[in-house]
Amino acid sequence: MENRKTSRVTERRTSMRVPVQLPVTLRYRGRLIPATACNLSCGGMMLDTPDAAFMEEDHLELIFDLSTIERDVTLRGAIIRNEAAGRNHRIGIQFTNVCSIGHEAVTRFLKRQGKSEQH
Repeated sequence: MENRKTSRVTERRTSMRVPVQLPVTLRYRGRLIPATACNLSCGGMMLDTPDAAFMEEDHLELIFDLSTIERDVTLRGAIIRNEAAGRNHRIGIQFTNVCSIGHEAVTRFLKRQGKSEQH
C-alpha cells in the first residue's frame, strides 16, 4: 500500500529534484523571512524555515543566489505544502512565474548540476 502512495506522489512530480543547501529570503505578507532550500527543481523548491506562519495556497516571493554569477535570483511561488519538521517548518513552493529571468537562471543551474552528476 505504501508503495502505491509513493508512486502516486512520484507521478505528480514532473521535474528532477536536486538536493541543495541555499539560503533563501522569503517576502511573505510584508515580512522578510529567512529560509534554507533543501531541494530545487524547475517546478519549485522545498524550504526549511523557523517561521510557522504560512498558509497553503498563499503566494510569496523568493530571493536567493545560485552561484557567484547568478545572484539575487527572484521567483514567485505558491505554498503547496506546510508541515512541522522538528523545530522548523518545511514548506513546498511551486513556482508561478516560469517564464521569467529568475526561472531561466534556475533552469541553467539545474542543467549544470545534471552535467556534474554524470561525470
